[in-house]
Amino acid sequence: MNQEALQKVLIEMDNQLNKSRAELSMVNLQLDRVNTNLNVISSTTARLNSLNKPEERVWQGLGKAFVAKETKAYLDELKTDEKEYKETQRGLKIKQNYIETTLEKTIDGMTKIVGDKQ
Repeated sequence: MNQEALQKVLIEMDNQLNKSRAELSMVNLQLDRVNTNLNVISSTTARLNSLNKPEERVWQGLGKAFVAKETKAYLDELKTDEKEYKETQRGLKIKQNYIETTLEKTIDGMTKIVGDKQ
C-alpha cells in the first residue's frame, strides 16, 4: 500500500474512533440517567409500601401541580415506568457493547497498520 492511501485509511479510522467515543459517552450518560430513574422508582416504591396502605391517597407531583391518587394506582404506574426504563436500559447496554467492540476493533486495526508500517 502506498503512503498516501495508508494515510487516508488512518485518517478515516481516526474519524471513526472519535465518532465512536462520542457515541459511547452519550450512551453512558443516558444509562446513568436511566439508572437514576430506576433507583428513584425503587426507593419510592419501597417507601410507599412500608408507609401506606393500598387504599390510602398520596399526592403525585406533575410539574407544578399535585394530584391525589390511591397508593395502589400510583404503585401500578411506577411498575409500568420501571418496565419501560428496564427495556431502555437493556437497549442501551446492547448499544454500549456494540460501540465498545467497534472502538476495540478500530484501535486494533490502527495498531496493526502502524505496526506493519514500521
